Amino acid sequence: MADDAAWREKVKTEHRLAGPVVAAFTPKPVVAETQSTTAWRTGAEGEERVAEVLADVAGIEVLHDRHWPGTRSANIDHIVVGPSGVFVIDAKKYQGKLELVDKGSWLKSDWRLYVNGRNETKRVDSMLAQVEAVRGVLGTFADVPVSGVLCFIGADWGLFGPRKVKTLKEVTMLWPLKLPDVVTTAGTVDVATVAAHLRSALKSAR
Repeated sequence: MADDAAWREKVKTEHRLAGPVVAAFTPKPVVAETQSTTAWRTGAEGEERVAEVLADVAGIEVLHDRHWPGTRSANIDHIVVGPSGVFVIDAKKYQGKLELVDKGSWLKSDWRLYVNGRNETKRVDSMLAQVEAVRGVLGTFADVPVSGVLCFIGADWGLFGPRKVKTLKEVTMLWPLKLPDVVTTAGTVDVATVAAHLRSALKSAR
């Protein structure tokens, strides 16, 4: 394969002594990472960053990587139960400017989410579906508020002025270090009891 041959030649050129040995005794072909593998690895890195931030937050319960009810194999990255309600969090590791753009007319607004010039509004719609799925399994805790959060890792929130949390279709968009402020908002939710119910109702996706 071209990628494998190119790698072996590069090793031999850059490491004249050990290179030929390494190239000769590396049995597994070196191939380019597929697009799906890259996407999976990037997504996993984003989830890990969010998990790290949430691990240090007191007064909340966190469920990681739960099966998305009503789907065959999709998962929900993180669910946080805090004093003010349940937060469904989807981690996205994106680069580029994050902005809300009105594509409507002067008669009717049509706000959309753009990241690095790409329309990513579908992420908001997906989050709304996840929120409804979690709300559907709350049972006797149906009065507990459920909110959707898109947490962007690596996105550009603007060079000038303070960062501002963005909201579209009632979905909150923020960066990892802002999560603690949001999920610890004061409230009267019985965190431990609601979290125990969700752990029972939502299977682990692992």
